[in-house]
Amino acid sequence: MVLARIFFMRKNFLSLKFPNVISDSMLPQNPVKRTIYRAVTSFLSTIAAILLSIYQSTLEFIVEGEDHLRILRTRKENHILAIWHTFVDGVVFCMHHRNLCIYSDHPRTEEYEKSATHFFREIGLKTLRALGFDILDASMGKQSAGIMNFIKKIQSGTPALVAPDGPNGPIYEAKPGVIYMAVKAKSAIVPVGAGFSRRIVGSNWDDVSFPLPFSRVAFVIGKPIYPSDDTSEESLASQAKMLEEELDRLCFRANDLLYKKSARVVEPEAKLP
Repeated sequence: MVLARIFFMRKNFLSLKFPNVISDSMLPQNPVKRTIYRAVTSFLSTIAAILLSIYQSTLEFIVEGEDHLRILRTRKENHILAIWHTFVDGVVFCMHHRNLCIYSDHPRTEEYEKSATHFFREIGLKTLRALGFDILDASMGKQSAGIMNFIKKIQSGTPALVAPDGPNGPIYEAKPGVIYMAVKAKSAIVPVGAGFSRRIVGSNWDDVSFPLPFSRVAFVIGKPIYPSDDTSEESLASQAKMLEEELDRLCFRANDLLYKKSARVVEPEAKLP
């Protein structure tokens, strides 16, 4: 799931190595072709970042709950931003300056690595890096190692961005994985609701949405949620359900801001059992 969506050629982007985006094993073996590949993907990602910056300047942003993030940063508390998969790409337009870490993976097959989708994925990852995101590309190793590296990254103090219903749905159903990850990383979960006044909706399972130029974009940042240390299956499922309900509430609030800006919101205590 990457900005390949921007080019309408999207694969798995967020579910939820550094320092290089492209593994040498995935590059053409011929040195000339390898140089051209790197140059082309870098050039196109630069153009994409510029175009996205221009596109972003046409949007009107409404953000509520910013103080929750300010307090976490002041206290130097680890935190994970959670947002529905539908609105993940919208975050690119509003939160690219927060040094958020994004987890990215793709099928480990030779067919995929030689496909056009893989080529656009590399452009997407480089574009995100150019916009200020920290990308953990798990495709350069085993998937289990990628998850562990992602948790270590959060433990080190880098805020992360995840989609609780990713990478393959069902849509708007939070999975226990994000709760488990937060427990292991000793991190708070910050739910984020979103809404666009006018948008384009994709045909994928997640109804991925893009705000149209000159539309309004609302983000509602909820109170940090501190998960219980109980990692039993029952506890994780219960906490995931509570996160799901909170994300839905915040999305409704975001739409209130878009169309009824004076609407009052009452925030419940964000503490999971």
